[in-house]
Amino acid sequence: MLKMLARTGTGSGGSNAWVLQRISGLLLVVALFLHYLFLHFLNGGDVTWNEVTTRLASPLFKTIDLIFLVSVLFHAGQGLVINIHDYIHRPAPRVILVSLAWLLMIVLLITGTVTIVTLEPGFLQEMQMGQAAGVIDAIQSQGVAL
Repeated sequence: MLKMLARTGTGSGGSNAWVLQRISGLLLVVALFLHYLFLHFLNGGDVTWNEVTTRLASPLFKTIDLIFLVSVLFHAGQGLVINIHDYIHRPAPRVILVSLAWLLMIVLLITGTVTIVTLEPGFLQEMQMGQAAGVIDAIQSQGVAL
């Protein structure tokens, strides 16, 4: 199994890795352009939490940000794997490092996706109000009248 995994990626010639890097790089350029266009130029330059959450309420912007997230993580993960294949020559450490790199990318992808998909407008205000209510309850439980 180690021999089979050691022959994948750039160890097999690297043409697939090269093509995938170019595709993810192109997606990054497009997504970055859209990100800056909508967030910084058409928005007037001021970016607040409320504007970001309101923008992310739209399925179009969630899709743009998800494409951006996937492109960044794939491009970074693929670049890391290419470097591991270029500089780590023993099969066992190579397989371990490549596995850890992709595991990290998967964890970051899940975290980012959950954040983008579940973010709701007004979330921060609700959270702050909930924290304020918790502080008030704690003060009142000490016998202090407010």
